[in-house]
Formats: sequence, structure tokens, C-alpha cells
Amino acid sequence: MVKQQEGSVYANSPLPNSAESEQQLLGCLILEPELVDEAVVQLRAESFHDLRNQNLFKLLGRMRDEQKPISMPSIAEESKSLKGGREEIGGLSYVANLSNQTPSAAMFPYFCGILKKKAKLREYQKAAYEILTSLNSNNDDETRLDNAAAILTPLLHESDGGGESTTKDIIRRAVSQIESAFTHKGECTGVPTGFRALDKQTGGLQAGDMIVLAARPSMGKTSLALNIAENVTCDAGQPAGFLSLEMTDTSLIKRILSSRSKVNGHKLMNGSLSKDDITKITLAAGQVAKAPLHINDKAGLSIVEMAAICRRMVLKHGVKLLIIDYLQLLQAKAESRVQEVSRISSAIKSVAKELGVPVLVLSQLSRMAEDNTPSLRHLRDSGAIEQDADIVLFLSRDSGEKLTKLDIAKHRTGPTGVLELDWDAALTKYTNPKYWCKNEAQPDAA
Repeated sequence: MVKQQEGSVYANSPLPNSAESEQQLLGCLILEPELVDEAVVQLRAESFHDLRNQNLFKLLGRMRDEQKPISMPSIAEESKSLKGGREEIGGLSYVANLSNQTPSAAMFPYFCGILKKKAKLREYQKAAYEILTSLNSNNDDETRLDNAAAILTPLLHESDGGGESTTKDIIRRAVSQIESAFTHKGECTGVPTGFRALDKQTGGLQAGDMIVLAARPSMGKTSLALNIAENVTCDAGQPAGFLSLEMTDTSLIKRILSSRSKVNGHKLMNGSLSKDDITKITLAAGQVAKAPLHINDKAGLSIVEMAAICRRMVLKHGVKLLIIDYLQLLQAKAESRVQEVSRISSAIKSVAKELGVPVLVLSQLSRMAEDNTPSLRHLRDSGAIEQDADIVLFLSRDSGEKLTKLDIAKHRTGPTGVLELDWDAALTKYTNPKYWCKNEAQPDAA
């Protein structure tokens, strides 16, 4: 139990609970002992607020595990061995009355849902007490912030998704996805990047996937990510979120305006624009202003802040793609840099899976990649990036050349291989190679 501060407005706040639902759920378990197995999977003893109910729930779980019958006589016998005797479960009259209060064991899912919500509210309330205690302590600011983040992290990463499913349910979802892919044969089933060769190989960026785009500095990682964001929001009309830890939101929008208007980005910086350039930029600005692109340019984000921003973008704006620029600029508390990057990578993958949207995250490569073709071993600081990623893309280009190689070095559910893009340095823009425009078909990666 969290220690409450004297005089605090929260000190006397009752913890959320539903005594009636707790009792009726336990009544369901006594009426239908087979439900104990389901209850143990979905609930914990702490899901009950009343200590008597907690103890009875644990007792029923133990009896079921030991294959002992669940009935009033057996409960009466087994409860004698409890440390505090039968009083720990409220006494036999209390237990006997539980099944009488329950209208039907079929109500189990309903009561289970109530207990889950009440338990979550209690966890949040207790966390609020702890955070207030930490923030009002005499520790330095950094320690207080770190303590608050440590309390929030498990709550923010908690999800009801995933877990156990029957093969029947899984088959239904799998067949539905297969049918959708068959219906849209040759088309994107995920979020289209606008780069046809990439979309052909991946089927678009898939929900829940972590896609890593890596290259050495000044190779154009941010430009490609912005081009994808532009294609998704301006052309496909799908909402996207961009977390920029390196560049300001204004700098990013200037790049998109340059790309969209086809006006040299350097002209936008020094103001040497012609009337024709101004007309083009004005038209492009009108298009970009309507695009559902949401940019957060806060620097030095922790993984807790990153996850919170991503959640807000998905829940509030309905974004279908998240882009993080870039991984090594995120922060996480760890004993070493390798452990820190591992925690960051794991947090990004968790966000993608939890929110059910693709997350495109940019990453630096180690210096070893400068004179070599980029490979998975060149991912900087941690092998966890390769392990967590569903797709890993490498950008590389010979000095002075426009043709850029986009290497799909890892693809968990599809082919790998090298694709090609054209690079326009003046517009910081990647485009499909000209042969795509001629015959709509780049050879498959091999």
C-alpha cells in the first residue's frame, strides 16, 4: 500500500472497487469450478480489493491446481490450513452466501471486466500517490523525474492486447488477412510508402511492424523518411506522426515544401526566389497545410515520453504510421550504452505492437560501414536493433551519384534484396527510377 501524505487531498480518497462484483464473481467460480482456470488467466489476487476475496481466490486456484473438488465441504476443509484460519476468507457463512448472491455463472465475463477496470483504476491511483510523494521529496530534479518515469513506465506499457487465443480465433484472423491480400493481389495491404519497388516487396508498411532505416550521416535518411511521410499524408491522405529529435518542425516542413514545389531547398533558405518559385511554393503550402501530418520536435525524449507521444498521436489523431528520427537520440536509463540502446529498441517494438501501427525508426550505422557495403553488423551500439526489427533497410550511394541503393537486409515475412531510388540533392527528394515510370515494374529483389 502506498504511504499517503498527511494533509494531502488524496489521503482520504477511497480506492475504486466493487464489492458486489467481487463477491458475485467468486460465486460464479463456486457454481462452475471450471471457470477457475479462466479466472486465473485473466485475474490476479490483487484484482480483488477485499482481502477476504483475495484469499478465497488464491485458495480456489490452489485447490483447482491440486485437482481437489470445489464445493462448500472441501472449501471448509481446505480453509482450516490457512494461517489465520477460516476468518481469512470471511468465515464459512460469508463463503456460503456468495453463490446465493450470483444470478448465473454465465455472468462471469461481465464481472471479470468490472474487476479488471477497478483494479487498473487502483493501480493508477496508487501510482499517482507515489509520483506526488516523489515530486514533493527533497531529491534533486533529475532524480524526482526519473522516479516518476520509473513509476509510469510499467503502466504505460501495460496492454490488454496479445495473450492467449484459440487456434480457431487465430485461423479466422489469418484467413481474413489472406483473403484481403488475394483480393488486392499486387496491391499494398499496408501503409503505402509511395516507392513502388519497396511497396511491391513489402506489401506496404504493415501494422505492428518495426521498420529500421539505417545509413551513415548525410546519406539522406531523414529525407527518405520525410518523402514517405509526404507520400502517405499528401498523396494517400492517411494520417502520420513524425517524432523529430534532431530537426525542428519548421525545418522539416521547409523540406517538404521544397520537395512538393520542386523549388531548390537552398533558395528557400537564402530567399533568392523568383515569382514562379513563390507561386509554386504557395500552391505547395496549400496542399501541405491540409495534410494530416503531426510533428513533435521535442529533443532528448525518454522512452516513456516517446511512448506517450505515440499513443496520443494514434488515439487523438488516428495516425496510421509513426516515424522516429532517430533511435540513438532517444534516452533510457541503463548501465551501458549497449543496454540503453537495447531498451530503446525494445520500447519502440512494444509501441508498434501495442498501437497496431507500423513504426519507421531511423538509425545510425557504425563507422565500419564507411568503406563497406552496409550490413546488419553495422547497426550502431546494439545487436538488439536487428533482433527487434521486422524490416531493416540500408541506404547507400556512391559519391556524386544520383542512383541510390535501398537494401532490404532483413524482412521477417518476405523477400530481401536491393532496390533502387533516384536522389535529387537540390530538393532533398527521392523518387522512383525512370524505368518505373515507363513500365511500372522494377525487377524483383533477389
